[in-house]
This record gives sequence, C-alpha cells and structure tokens, in this order.
Amino acid sequence: MENSVFHLPTWQKRLVFLVLVSLLVTFFPSEASAFREDLRTLRPGMDEESIERTLGPAQKALSVERHHFDNLGRIIVKEGKIADIRLAEHLSDQSPLWQTMENNSEDEKTNQLRYLRIGTAASNIEQIAGKPDRIAQGTDWHYQKGRVVIESEEGKITAVNTQQQTGLERLDWIKLNFSPLSLLIMNITIAFIMFGVALGIRPEDFKLVLKEPKSLVLGIFSQFLALPALTFLLVYFIQPTPSIALGMILVAACPGGNISNFMSSVAKGNMALSISLTAFATIAAVFMTPVNFAFWGKLYSETSNMVIPIRIDFIEILRTVLLLLGLPVVLGIMFSRKFPKTTARIIEPIKKVSMVIFLLFVVGALAGNFEFFKSYIHLIMFIVLAHNGLALLTGFSIGTLGKVARADRRSLTIETGIQNSGLGLVLIFNPRLFDGLGGMAFIAAWWGIWHIISGLIMAWFWSKKPLPKEETQALAQPFSHKNSSQG
Repeated sequence: MENSVFHLPTWQKRLVFLVLVSLLVTFFPSEASAFREDLRTLRPGMDEESIERTLGPAQKALSVERHHFDNLGRIIVKEGKIADIRLAEHLSDQSPLWQTMENNSEDEKTNQLRYLRIGTAASNIEQIAGKPDRIAQGTDWHYQKGRVVIESEEGKITAVNTQQQTGLERLDWIKLNFSPLSLLIMNITIAFIMFGVALGIRPEDFKLVLKEPKSLVLGIFSQFLALPALTFLLVYFIQPTPSIALGMILVAACPGGNISNFMSSVAKGNMALSISLTAFATIAAVFMTPVNFAFWGKLYSETSNMVIPIRIDFIEILRTVLLLLGLPVVLGIMFSRKFPKTTARIIEPIKKVSMVIFLLFVVGALAGNFEFFKSYIHLIMFIVLAHNGLALLTGFSIGTLGKVARADRRSLTIETGIQNSGLGLVLIFNPRLFDGLGGMAFIAAWWGIWHIISGLIMAWFWSKKPLPKEETQALAQPFSHKNSSQG
C-alpha cells in the first residue's frame, strides 16, 4: 500500500489529476468542442433552417440592415444606429482609431471604414466611409453570447463569423453618445468646479513649500511622476484593449480631485499639506496633464503589440486644459483676492454644489448610454478598482518610504488616489480628440464614482484611528478664509 497513489507527494497527486482530466477531455469531447464541430458543417449558401437544425435555437436572432463594402467589410445597422462593424477577414486584426490619417493603408476607404463607431447614427456611414456597394436586409443569429454570429440574407447563409469581438474588445469600437448641448454643459460644469477649487487657493498656502517642503515634494512626485509611471506598468502587465489602456493613462495624468481636501479633513490628515498639494497640482496640471498623457500614451502605443502607433494631439489637449482648468483657476484666485468676504460666504456651498453637479453629469453620461453601461460595467469595475487601489497604495507607500508624519501620509494617500476624472471626461468627449471613445469614457466615468466611494471608506477608517498626541498638537490647522476676511 505504500506505493499507492494516495501516498504520493502532493505535487505528484496534482500531476496525476491533471493527466486524468486531460484524458477525460480527450476521450469525451466537451459540449463546446461538439458545437465547434457542428459549426464547421455550416457553409454560405445553405438555407436558414440549417442553422437551428445544426446548432439548435439561437440565443438571439436580430433583423438587421447590412451596408456592404466589397473586400473591406460590412456595417451592421439596427434601428437607425450602427450596431456592429465587421471588417473583412484580411483586415480584422487592424485596430480602430489608432491608424492615423497620416499613416494610410493601401486603400484609403479601408481607413475611413475604421473611423466609424458603434452607437452612432447610420447617416455617418456615407459621411465617413463613402457610399456602400450595396445595402441588404438580413438576420444575425447569435450563439455563445455573441461570439459566434451566423449571417443570412434572403433565407440563405451569407457568412459564418466565429471570432466576433465581445467584452472589452468591443469598447474600442464604441462611441458613447453625448450631444453637443451635453458636452457644453459638461465643459461649463468642469470650469465651475475648477473655479470653486481655486477659491480655496491663496499665495499664503504655498508657505508650506518653504516651511516644510519634504511632504509637498513627495506629494508632487507621487501624483505627477510615480502614479503615471506605475499606471503604465499596470497597463503593460494586464494588457487591456487600447481604449481602456489610454483611459487609464489619461486618468493618471489628471490632477487630484476637488473633494480630496474634504476627505483629508475626515481622515484627520494634514489639511495644510492637502490644500497646498491641491493648489500646486491644479496649477501644474495645466502643463503636466498634457505632457504625462502624451508621453505615456505614446510610449504605450509604440511598445504594445496591440496597437498601431497613434498621434496624440498635444496642442489640442493643452488648449482644452488651459480653457477648462487654467482660466477658471486664474479667475478663482483673482476673485478670492478681490472679494475675500464674499469668497468666505460662498466657498463651502460651491464645493458642495460642485460635487453634486459632478456626480450628476457622470451619472448622466452613463444613463444616456445605458445599454453599453449595462453590458460592460462589470468588466470595467475590476480594472478601475485595481487602478484606484494602485493610486492609493502609491501615495501611502511614498509617504511611508519618505518617513513623513502619519497625518502627512494620510493626505498623500488621498491626494494621489482621488483624481479629477471629470477633466478626463471632457478631454475624451472632445470631438477633436477622442470623440467619446467607449473604453476611455467608461474608465473615466466609473473612476468619477468609485474614487469617491473608496476615498470616503479610507477617510472613515482613518478617522477611527487616533494620531499620536505630539503629532496632533503639531498639525497645521486648515487655512480659514473667515480669518483672512476680517482684515
């Protein structure tokens, strides 16, 4: 009995188990492999009855309109909108958007076909890709959750697609719908939020730089250097689809969020440090956000085998950031200096209203695209959770390695983990930049919701953890506009 399999070392037992499983799979084909065998019997030209007779009932059978472009592919239209983009087999490995107009392929029309987006009006087809060679009514038969699609026209099978893009892959082709009016409202909202942030910035706040620069320097390093670099490594490690990757890089390139000071206060952090970091990051982001995104985005596209190198319009990003971040900040600082008493009365209400408006427009962006949100949010959630966790860990680790006070460490963590994803959304929906590209917009929108939840959880947790007595006494008190307004 000593030689029995039950007395084998653990690793050998696992090996035996794997061999047995392999043999079972080999001799007893799975349902999936049987499905694939049946699928191979279908051929273009067979009648529609062959589909259900061979594969069983379809999960979905949709009536669609197909816009055919000979040798290039076809655009699937349902209810007046582009429902899918199916390139010809020899073009199917080419990513959308990332092929720039300066880097045209042999056929100009092919390039234009890839600039179409799922979710947009069918009228865009002729405007962007030209007139199709023919338009036909047909049916799409969906199997295995849409991964396999059988196409038929006039009762005959015309194509058998076995590798349809699903899940995150599909987000690269999706454009979230945001009307020009909605975009204008979003731009005004972000400008208003940044104006409110600037009301709390005073030149006196930067005295901390001269007084105790260590924590401030670490915070700047954490936010503008460490987080974008570590985000790049995370992206390169998990290899998400191109639009998801660039969404993560863009969020990491944005400055800290407008609610970080409130969270630092709840967490018993160093409020003077938090205010100084917010002030510096907001002003520096006018230049640093475009630089970081252009650098890491370009580096990703050139090193990843998933994407054709892209052209990032640095000037357009800089122009947008200047208008929506730089100008409101300058106006906010000037207003607070000229009208200190008024500022003292309105600063807190503006902060609260800003948070509510921000959440409303994030929810509005998702609600207007509820079908996409319902289909993909469960995939985006875990990516954002991991990314936000990395951001919080980055701030905490740099504060710990820098051996700063606990209160400073808490503020560094929150300032790094709370990002101004609203600014990211404005850039993403800019028609001259990414025009509502699905993966990027989903990442930024869900960040806008999740970082508030994670930040409040962390702030609440720290609020229950008292600081050492000597540190509590030494903590700088938050700067008060009330006090300054008295003189």
